[in-house]
Amino acid sequence: MSFFKSLFAKKQPVTTRKLSHPNELQIGDIFTFSDSFALPQAMRKQQLEVTEINTIEFKHEHYAQVVGQGSGAQLVYISFPKNPQRLVKFSLLLTRQEVESLFDLGDFSEIFEPPGSARLKPITSQHDYADMVAPEYIQQDFMTTGYFHQEDYRVSTPPQFADEKHGREFEYYSLEGSQGQRGIDIFIYENGDTDVYLSFFRPANEIAELWIKGA
Repeated sequence: MSFFKSLFAKKQPVTTRKLSHPNELQIGDIFTFSDSFALPQAMRKQQLEVTEINTIEFKHEHYAQVVGQGSGAQLVYISFPKNPQRLVKFSLLLTRQEVESLFDLGDFSEIFEPPGSARLKPITSQHDYADMVAPEYIQQDFMTTGYFHQEDYRVSTPPQFADEKHGREFEYYSLEGSQGQRGIDIFIYENGDTDVYLSFFRPANEIAELWIKGA
């Protein structure tokens, strides 16, 4: 009897995942940037594979950071902090040499001095990231505590209790320019490691195509 039941039982439809927004990307998925001249060369028309999905956590908010890599070594970071326009944050991680070429280090060091009211101007417009850089930045965050998780918590909450595994604690410093459309994000970890991101906000449709892994 069980044989006939299994033979004539209705097959359940295979659930296929659909992508309608970059915040739905999973590891192994592919995304392609548009050919918009608002994008820097490191992103324009580039096709990237999602290699990591991390979570950045602050006291009242946490959001995903999707890491994409194309044919070269340059990584592109897209993240989804809350903002009224629902824009996506696109970021590139700067090397120390790139920071030195963009900003006066004396001015840059004022970001880490209390009360955290630095104003920063680039020293050149001749660089690969010209479309991402604001004419002037004004500091917003100073020594804000947060956690970096190498986990995806988009549908759950990061660990909240002392006996649970936490991410890497960091001090966060940020600056904004161009009416909040451009930014500098700095994460200083407990061991002294420092990440400096050049960021800008754009509509989600700057990512022109999304592909599911294996599709």
